[in-house]
Amino acid sequence: MISRSLLGFLFVFCFVASALAQEPPRPDDTVSFTLSAEDWVVTKTAHVVLTVEAAVTAANAGSLRADMIKAVNDAAKADWRLTGFTRAQDQTGMERWSVAFDARLPESTLNGLADTLKKTSKAGMQISVGALDFAPTLGETEAAKAALRTRILKDAGDQLATLNATLPGRGYRIAQISFDLEESPPFRMFGKNPMLANATLAAAPDSAQTQDHAQKMGLTAHVVFAALPPPPPVAAH
Repeated sequence: MISRSLLGFLFVFCFVASALAQEPPRPDDTVSFTLSAEDWVVTKTAHVVLTVEAAVTAANAGSLRADMIKAVNDAAKADWRLTGFTRAQDQTGMERWSVAFDARLPESTLNGLADTLKKTSKAGMQISVGALDFAPTLGETEAAKAALRTRILKDAGDQLATLNATLPGRGYRIAQISFDLEESPPFRMFGKNPMLANATLAAAPDSAQTQDHAQKMGLTAHVVFAALPPPPPVAAH
């Protein structure tokens, strides 16, 4: 007959053995490393802000806004958006409007834009470049990020296959991947400096010499491989 103390020992032993069999991989049973990739985000357009300064009179108050939109489109065909509007009175009591229009323009469209704006301007309505920025668009940036992530994920899969082939007996899986983005400043950028922007446009090369503008982007991934838990023991029949 089995004593109660022996039965108690067997119960505790079976409980501990069952717990050990279900124990997940230990925290140190992981492999951690980093992967990096970089590329250029290329854009063929520039973000342009045109500023319109207009004097409001009784004769043009009703049509001034339409006149400004027409003048901006005559200077450069684009999907112009009105993004800023201020109104004030000068020392003579005349009301003045300051309006900003934003659009993305192909670089070839910038050639001679400063001269075109001078010709389009007239007494009571002056148009100038308020900002010029060659930073890539959001769509171009996101497409570059997606391409870099794809490259890194492929590299992580290759590293996982190498690890499992080099250390057979206990398979590993990808437990975690986190990404850190690194972006360099745009290739060419002019802040809200109308004199600098207009001087640059006046000196712009002809369309046959235009080039793509690029911004370097880097992506670093922190990768963790974790060992798969050992298979449960086969129950004896």
